[in-house]
Amino acid sequence: MIRPPWRGQGWSDESSLIRPYSLTGGRTRPTRADLSVTTQVVAVPSVEPTELDAELEMILSMCVRPVPVAEVAARSGFALGVLRVLLSDLADQGRLMVHTNDRDRLRPDADTLRSVLARIKEL
Repeated sequence: MIRPPWRGQGWSDESSLIRPYSLTGGRTRPTRADLSVTTQVVAVPSVEPTELDAELEMILSMCVRPVPVAEVAARSGFALGVLRVLLSDLADQGRLMVHTNDRDRLRPDADTLRSVLARIKEL
């Protein structure tokens, strides 16, 4: 199992929460809505040298082949919410491709469900 670089390197349990917070910039929601646990992600090969945080490099190294978000979370040690934010950042930068299955596309979004619930309450 690949461990996050900050674990076991002088980081205490309390401060282990600080690093994910700093990686996500304090954000708790990803910019993408298509990152469910079954969504497949794969790294986009790049010929340009890039400077990324070690954690993001680790995530990309796990995604050389298509892999579900849940597996990346389990192997990386990141909480699912933190990982979704990081994966969405990588996808927004063009470093990661996201492949959703048809079942995920058929699910209504939260706004649609709220609208239906509001209409039912009106009845």
